[in-house]
Amino acid sequence: MPSSALDPLRAVGVIEDYKPLDVECAAVYLALLQEIRARYPEWRLLVDGDGGDENLKDYPIEANSELTIRSVVNNRMLYQEGWGVDSLKHSLTYTGGYSRGCVRGYACASRYGFVGFSPYTRPSVIRIAEAIPFAELTQGSHERLYALKGDVVRRGVSAVLGIDMPVYPKRRFQHGSATPAAAAGLFTEDEARYRRHFHALHA
Repeated sequence: MPSSALDPLRAVGVIEDYKPLDVECAAVYLALLQEIRARYPEWRLLVDGDGGDENLKDYPIEANSELTIRSVVNNRMLYQEGWGVDSLKHSLTYTGGYSRGCVRGYACASRYGFVGFSPYTRPSVIRIAEAIPFAELTQGSHERLYALKGDVVRRGVSAVLGIDMPVYPKRRFQHGSATPAAAAGLFTEDEARYRRHFHALHA
């Protein structure tokens, strides 16, 4: 599909949010869902891996100056609940945790008549993730933490399916959806632009 199919302002309207990474992801997801629906009009169910990064703490610590590896590995529900512990970090309306991603996925899928599901959101899976001894396994190493998710998934797939799955470097869902030059023209890191559009939709 052409990069013109990626419309971040449309995504703002669908997910009712304006955080740049959420908007980028939603724009790509909407374009993908539109194409899947056109090819497979009878499909209803979608399975994805949403929640895997949260459960296995696979986010770049360096991207947030408030975080340290110690705060990440010692806070069991850090990414599920958001960075604000016993405090309001973002707004009265939006969470900084995984529920933001759930809303994004649900809104996009429902727009095209899909029902989404991720096994990573099952309470039994989250309980297992909470029990992982991250501090002991990583020993203060960012590299060990970032490698953990791929290793856990690879071992699980091997044990359950007997498949030796390769592990690739982490990339965001939207990366690769357009050339760097096209992406730079489509998306912005300026949250204010998306916020203004959101406000205009609901003024």
